[in-house]
Amino acid sequence: MSRWSIPTTYKGIKHRSRTEAKWARFWDVLKVKADYEDQGFVTDGSAYLPDFAVYAAGGTVWAEVKPEWLTDEEGVAKFRKFAAQRPQPSRAVLLIGPPRAEQTYLVIGGDDTQDNPVKGAWEDDTQEWRSCGDGYHFDLCSPGLFRARFVQDGCPDNFGRDGEDRIKKAAEDARSYRFDGTDTEA
Repeated sequence: MSRWSIPTTYKGIKHRSRTEAKWARFWDVLKVKADYEDQGFVTDGSAYLPDFAVYAAGGTVWAEVKPEWLTDEEGVAKFRKFAAQRPQPSRAVLLIGPPRAEQTYLVIGGDDTQDNPVKGAWEDDTQEWRSCGDGYHFDLCSPGLFRARFVQDGCPDNFGRDGEDRIKKAAEDARSYRFDGTDTEA
């Protein structure tokens, strides 16, 4: 926790920072299940506790939240070690700052032990929150050419739905939400 963090309670859970609480709110508005500091791990002999386990459309994403890149270089290094050894199948994401509709994030996925080298370990810093074609399922993926990429969760590509608007509204809501310390909404 940086010296500038403000512990913030959201839905009865005390988050270590206001930024983490904003991400919890973002996923709630999108109806994406996310557990805060739910499971710890030992990585290269050191304890590591991911900020969130997010159960997105394409599977589990372990999320680490930082206010900006340089605020916690040691924490980012721990995240990278964990990401390389995380439970499989899953992905890991480094979320910088509060939720924004058109911001990209560093996502680490795949597994070097897979037989298919195309599906092996990968790292992509162009991924952003996107919706499925129907606009109801959300995950991180690359927007692709002309920002046309949709989450690959089996939904049909029904262009023109309200998924992207829902992401924008969720991000705006999370950034403007007033945490008053008594927030226990279910």
